[in-house]
Amino acid sequence: MDISYFYTFKEVAKWGSYTRTGEELGYAQSSVTTQIKKLEDYYGVRLVERAGQTMRLTQSGEQLLHYVDQVIDLLEEAESKVSKNVQMRGTVRIGAVESLAAYFISKSLKAFKEQNPDLRIQLESGLCPNLKEGVLESHYDLAVVLDEEVKHPLLETLLLRKEKMVIVAANEHPLVGQEQINIRRIEDETLILTEKDCSYRNMLEGILKKRAVEPRSVISFTSLEAIKQCVIDELGIAMLPEMTVAGELENGSLRALDFDHQGLALYIQIIHHQKKWLSPSLEKFIQLLYERR
Repeated sequence: MDISYFYTFKEVAKWGSYTRTGEELGYAQSSVTTQIKKLEDYYGVRLVERAGQTMRLTQSGEQLLHYVDQVIDLLEEAESKVSKNVQMRGTVRIGAVESLAAYFISKSLKAFKEQNPDLRIQLESGLCPNLKEGVLESHYDLAVVLDEEVKHPLLETLLLRKEKMVIVAANEHPLVGQEQINIRRIEDETLILTEKDCSYRNMLEGILKKRAVEPRSVISFTSLEAIKQCVIDELGIAMLPEMTVAGELENGSLRALDFDHQGLALYIQIIHHQKKWLSPSLEKFIQLLYERR
C-alpha cells in the first residue's frame, strides 16, 4: 500500500470534501476517490460516507485516523532526523486567535516562510477553546493563544509574555482624562465586545459579574477592526489587547480609560500536545516567536 494514501485520507478527514482535498494536494478529485477506495479495499471496511454535502469518517475511519496521525508524525520525525537536507519540508499546521494572528505572529511567520520556502504552512484563526480542542485532536501541530495560563494534563504550555488589556473609548468620550474611574461607571456605557467564548470577553464579563455591574447595552462583533471603528465612531467602549490598539492610541483616535480594576492582563502562550514530537521546523518557529516577544 502506498503510504501517500494516509496523507490523502487525513486531508479528507480534515476538509470533508474530495474536491477540496484534491485542491489542497494537487490531485484530481478522481485520484482522491481512488486512493480512499484502495484504503477501504485494503482494510476491508468503509472508511468514509456521505453526509449531506460533505464526506465524514465512519467509526472505522475514526479509528484509522487515530493511527494515521501517529504514523505521519513518525514518518516526519524519521525524515527530519535521517535526512541531510537543510531546507525544511512538509506541512506545519498552526492555530492562533485572531488578534495574535494579525498583531503578533505575522512577522515571525513571514521570516519563517522566507527561511523555508519549501515548507507548507497552514494558519487558521479561532477562539481559545476551539484551538485547545484542535491541538488535542491533532488538527493543529501547535496553537498560539491569548488566555489565562493554560493548564491541561495533555497539553504543554510555553509562556511568551503577559499582554495588558486596555479599555478604550473615542477621543471625545466624557470619561477620557479621568483617573481611577469606578468600574461601576460601565453601567452607563455600551460595551462593544468580541464574540462569545473569546478569552478577554470572558475575563471582562467575569469581573463585571463579581462586582454586580451590568452595562447599559452590549454590541458584539467577530472583527477587531469593526470593534475599533465602532469605538472611534462613539458607539461605545471596548476592552482589547494593548497591542491591537497601539497605533490608535499613538495617533489619538482612541484613548485608554483609567478604571480602578487591577490585573487586566492575559498571557500569550504556545500550546502543543505533550505527546507531539516537535520537528525542527516547529522548533524553529517557536524560536522565532520567542524572539518576537
